[in-house]
Amino acid sequence: MMKAYRIGLLVIGALLVACVMVAAGNADGDKMQKAVVRFDEPVKLLDVILKGEYVIVHDDERMAKGEACTYVYTHDNGQQGKLVTSFHCIPVERQVTDHFTVLIGGYDPATRLPELLEYRFAGSSEGHKVPRPAAVHP
Repeated sequence: MMKAYRIGLLVIGALLVACVMVAAGNADGDKMQKAVVRFDEPVKLLDVILKGEYVIVHDDERMAKGEACTYVYTHDNGQQGKLVTSFHCIPVERQVTDHFTVLIGGYDPATRLPELLEYRFAGSSEGHKVPRPAAVHP
């Protein structure tokens, strides 16, 4: 019970840590959406650890082609920087929100860090889930 309580607090704390600085390209007809987010505490996203400011970009045209559609870049001095990671998200229907949202939950057993599970742009009813790594079978 105490472990579940601590994980719950960690998830809530991680959600409070991620704060949106800037969001652009949020109209329903846009092909590309971007948001700047800051993680004050380390968060795992696939095979990278995020801490600091990042630009998250989603490209609908690439998603429609089955290509990687999510790109995460560093954000330095107000500018989009180096590519950190990219992946093909899993779109899910969600309630429209008025601000950029990230869902952080659980933790990675190897790093013991919370994981970024999903993100959603302001004004959009589509969530973008991070794919889970395939289980390794011997």
